Amino acid sequence: MELKTDKLENALIVGIKGRMDAVTAPEFEKECSTWIEKGELAFVVDLGELEYISSAGLRSILLTAKKLKSQKGQICFCCPSGMVEKVFSISGFSSMFSMYGSREEALSHL
Repeated sequence: MELKTDKLENALIVGIKGRMDAVTAPEFEKECSTWIEKGELAFVVDLGELEYISSAGLRSILLTAKKLKSQKGQICFCCPSGMVEKVFSISGFSSMFSMYGSREEALSHL
């Protein structure tokens, strides 16, 4: 898994490439925690290049979202691929989190 972060407007864009599973999910969580500690409280997670997400990946997302919420922050997602979108839907994450078709659309809703 590769993470790429960009600061755009009022949010931190976190792009995920590859697989987010039991081995790589802690890296996502740790990176996000570091940004939260530095004061970033608005996250757009770009799922466009995420090929696979496991329950461990979903757990890391949930823990990051809880940490943001406790700091009065927010998280949303954009550009899900077919399989990732299906996992979000089946797991109920699509009803818990906002999902947008593009980064621009996500940024406009924060």
